[in-house]
Amino acid sequence: MLRGQKKLQALDFWLRNPDYLADELLNAAEAGRSVPGVSPVDRAAALLEGDEPDLESYPMIRWRYGAYESLDDALALLVAHGLIGIDAIGTAPDIDRWDYCLLPAGRQDAQEMRSQEPDLSWYDERAALVLLLAGDRSGSALKELQYAQGEYERTHMGEDIAGILPRVRARLAALQSKVSEGSA
Repeated sequence: MLRGQKKLQALDFWLRNPDYLADELLNAAEAGRSVPGVSPVDRAAALLEGDEPDLESYPMIRWRYGAYESLDDALALLVAHGLIGIDAIGTAPDIDRWDYCLLPAGRQDAQEMRSQEPDLSWYDERAALVLLLAGDRSGSALKELQYAQGEYERTHMGEDIAGILPRVRARLAALQSKVSEGSA
Protein backbone atom coordinates (compact mmCIF):
# COMPACT_ATOMS: atom_id res chain seq x y z
CA MET A 1 0.00 0.00 0.00
CA LEU A 2 1.34 3.38 -0.96
CA ARG A 3 -0.38 6.18 0.92
CA GLY A 4 -0.84 9.48 -0.87
CA GLN A 5 -0.43 10.87 -4.35
CA LYS A 6 2.20 13.36 -3.21
CA LYS A 7 4.37 10.48 -1.98
CA LEU A 8 3.78 8.53 -5.20
CA GLN A 9 4.88 11.55 -7.25
CA ALA A 10 7.98 12.10 -5.07
CA LEU A 11 9.02 8.44 -5.32
CA ASP A 12 8.39 8.45 -9.07
CA PHE A 13 10.65 11.49 -9.41
CA TRP A 14 13.58 9.70 -7.76
CA LEU A 15 12.87 6.58 -9.79
CA ARG A 16 13.09 8.54 -13.05
CA ASN A 17 15.98 10.83 -12.08
CA PRO A 18 19.05 8.90 -10.94
CA ASP A 19 21.03 12.14 -10.60
CA TYR A 20 18.64 13.45 -7.93
CA LEU A 21 18.54 10.02 -6.27
CA ALA A 22 22.36 9.88 -6.23
CA ASP A 23 22.49 13.36 -4.73
CA GLU A 24 20.18 12.31 -1.92
CA LEU A 25 22.41 9.27 -1.27
CA LEU A 26 25.36 11.67 -1.02
CA ASN A 27 23.35 13.80 1.42
CA ALA A 28 22.86 10.68 3.55
CA ALA A 29 26.58 9.86 3.40
CA GLU A 30 27.63 13.38 4.37
CA ALA A 31 25.11 13.50 7.23
CA GLY A 32 26.31 10.12 8.51
CA ARG A 33 22.85 8.61 7.98
CA SER A 34 22.98 4.91 7.26
CA VAL A 35 21.00 3.39 4.43
CA PRO A 36 20.51 -0.27 5.45
CA GLY A 37 22.36 -2.67 3.19
CA VAL A 38 23.68 0.09 0.93
CA SER A 39 26.92 2.03 0.74
CA PRO A 40 25.50 5.45 -0.19
CA VAL A 41 28.66 6.64 -1.96
CA ASP A 42 29.15 3.41 -3.93
CA ARG A 43 25.48 3.25 -4.90
CA ALA A 44 25.51 6.92 -5.96
CA ALA A 45 28.54 6.18 -8.15
CA ALA A 46 26.73 3.22 -9.74
CA LEU A 47 23.66 5.37 -10.42
CA LEU A 48 25.78 8.02 -12.13
CA GLU A 49 27.46 5.38 -14.29
CA GLY A 50 24.02 4.56 -15.67
CA ASP A 51 23.15 1.10 -14.39
CA GLU A 52 19.66 1.19 -15.89
CA PRO A 53 18.65 -0.16 -19.28
CA ASP A 54 18.60 2.30 -22.16
CA LEU A 55 14.91 3.18 -22.13
CA GLU A 56 13.08 6.25 -23.29
CA SER A 57 13.13 8.92 -20.62
CA TYR A 58 9.95 10.55 -19.38
CA PRO A 59 10.87 13.80 -17.62
CA MET A 60 8.57 15.19 -14.97
CA ILE A 61 7.29 18.74 -14.98
CA ARG A 62 7.08 21.02 -11.98
CA TRP A 63 3.55 21.74 -10.93
CA ARG A 64 1.96 23.28 -7.84
CA TYR A 65 3.43 20.85 -5.33
CA GLY A 66 6.61 19.75 -7.10
CA ALA A 67 7.40 17.06 -9.65
CA TYR A 68 4.19 15.96 -11.30
CA GLU A 69 2.88 13.45 -13.80
CA SER A 70 -0.78 13.13 -14.67
CA LEU A 71 -1.68 9.71 -13.29
CA ASP A 72 -5.18 9.37 -14.69
CA ASP A 73 -4.41 7.66 -18.01
CA ALA A 74 -1.65 5.31 -16.83
CA LEU A 75 -3.41 4.27 -13.65
CA ALA A 76 -6.84 4.00 -15.28
CA LEU A 77 -5.47 1.29 -17.56
CA LEU A 78 -4.09 -0.64 -14.59
CA VAL A 79 -7.34 -0.24 -12.64
CA ALA A 80 -9.43 -1.32 -15.64
CA HIS A 81 -7.44 -4.56 -15.89
CA GLY A 82 -7.73 -5.24 -12.16
CA LEU A 83 -4.00 -4.84 -11.54
CA ILE A 84 -4.10 -2.03 -8.97
CA GLY A 85 -6.63 -0.56 -6.61
CA ILE A 86 -7.01 3.12 -5.79
CA ASP A 87 -8.88 4.19 -2.69
CA ALA A 88 -10.03 7.70 -1.87
CA ILE A 89 -9.61 8.54 1.80
CA GLY A 90 -12.27 11.05 2.74
CA THR A 91 -15.56 12.02 1.14
CA ALA A 92 -15.80 13.94 -2.13
CA PRO A 93 -15.22 16.76 -2.66
CA ASP A 94 -12.92 16.72 0.39
CA ILE A 95 -10.61 13.81 -0.40
CA ASP A 96 -7.77 13.74 2.13
CA ARG A 97 -5.52 11.46 0.10
CA TRP A 98 -5.42 8.66 -2.45
CA ASP A 99 -4.02 5.24 -1.55
CA TYR A 100 -2.63 2.83 -4.15
CA CYS A 101 -2.20 -0.93 -3.86
CA LEU A 102 -1.05 -3.70 -6.14
CA LEU A 103 -3.77 -6.34 -6.44
CA PRO A 104 -3.11 -10.10 -6.71
CA ALA A 105 -3.56 -10.03 -10.50
CA GLY A 106 -1.03 -7.20 -10.68
CA ARG A 107 1.46 -9.15 -8.57
CA GLN A 108 1.02 -12.18 -10.81
CA ASP A 109 1.46 -10.15 -14.01
CA ALA A 110 4.54 -8.43 -12.59
CA GLN A 111 6.07 -11.80 -11.66
CA GLU A 112 5.37 -13.18 -15.15
CA MET A 113 6.96 -10.11 -16.75
CA ARG A 114 10.04 -10.49 -14.53
CA SER A 115 10.50 -14.11 -15.58
CA GLN A 116 10.02 -13.28 -19.28
CA GLU A 117 12.14 -10.09 -19.27
CA PRO A 118 15.07 -10.31 -16.83
CA ASP A 119 16.05 -6.69 -17.61
CA LEU A 120 12.96 -5.62 -15.69
CA SER A 121 14.77 -6.53 -12.46
CA TRP A 122 16.28 -3.04 -12.79
CA TYR A 123 12.91 -1.57 -11.80
CA ASP A 124 12.67 -3.76 -8.71
CA GLU A 125 16.18 -2.80 -7.63
CA ARG A 126 15.65 0.92 -8.25
CA ALA A 127 12.22 0.93 -6.57
CA ALA A 128 13.68 -0.89 -3.54
CA LEU A 129 16.46 1.71 -3.29
CA VAL A 130 14.00 4.60 -3.62
CA LEU A 131 11.74 3.13 -0.92
CA LEU A 132 14.72 2.43 1.35
CA LEU A 133 15.96 5.99 1.02
CA ALA A 134 12.47 7.45 1.49
CA GLY A 135 11.91 5.40 4.63
CA ASP A 136 8.73 6.28 6.45
CA ARG A 137 8.82 9.95 5.42
CA SER A 138 5.60 11.47 4.15
CA GLY A 139 5.09 12.77 0.64
CA SER A 140 5.37 16.31 2.00
CA ALA A 141 8.71 15.52 3.65
CA LEU A 142 10.03 13.98 0.43
CA LYS A 143 8.89 16.96 -1.61
CA GLU A 144 10.65 19.24 0.88
CA LEU A 145 13.90 17.32 0.26
CA GLN A 146 13.41 17.63 -3.48
CA TYR A 147 12.66 21.35 -3.25
CA ALA A 148 15.95 21.80 -1.39
CA GLN A 149 17.62 21.25 -4.77
CA GLY A 150 18.06 24.68 -6.36
CA GLU A 151 17.46 23.45 -9.90
CA TYR A 152 14.23 21.76 -8.85
CA GLU A 153 13.01 24.74 -6.84
CA ARG A 154 13.81 27.28 -9.58
CA THR A 155 11.97 25.35 -12.30
CA HIS A 156 8.94 27.32 -13.45
CA MET A 157 5.55 25.67 -13.18
CA GLY A 158 4.78 23.58 -16.27
CA GLU A 159 8.44 23.18 -17.30
CA ASP A 160 10.53 20.00 -17.20
CA ILE A 161 12.69 19.76 -14.09
CA ALA A 162 16.33 20.10 -15.16
CA GLY A 163 18.90 17.43 -14.42
CA ILE A 164 21.79 17.93 -12.01
CA LEU A 165 24.21 15.31 -13.30
CA PRO A 166 27.36 17.49 -13.68
CA ARG A 167 26.97 18.93 -10.18
CA VAL A 168 26.37 15.52 -8.61
CA ARG A 169 29.35 13.99 -10.44
CA ALA A 170 31.58 16.78 -9.10
CA ARG A 171 30.17 16.32 -5.61
CA LEU A 172 30.73 12.54 -5.80
CA ALA A 173 34.33 13.00 -6.96
CA ALA A 174 35.02 15.42 -4.09
CA LEU A 175 33.48 13.04 -1.55
CA GLN A 176 35.39 10.04 -2.94
CA SER A 177 38.62 12.05 -2.83
CA LYS A 178 37.95 13.08 0.77
CA VAL A 179 37.26 9.45 1.74
CA SER A 180 40.46 8.16 0.06
CA GLU A 181 42.54 10.93 1.68
CA GLY A 182 41.11 9.95 5.06
CA SER A 183 42.02 6.29 4.56
CA ALA A 184 45.57 7.01 3.35
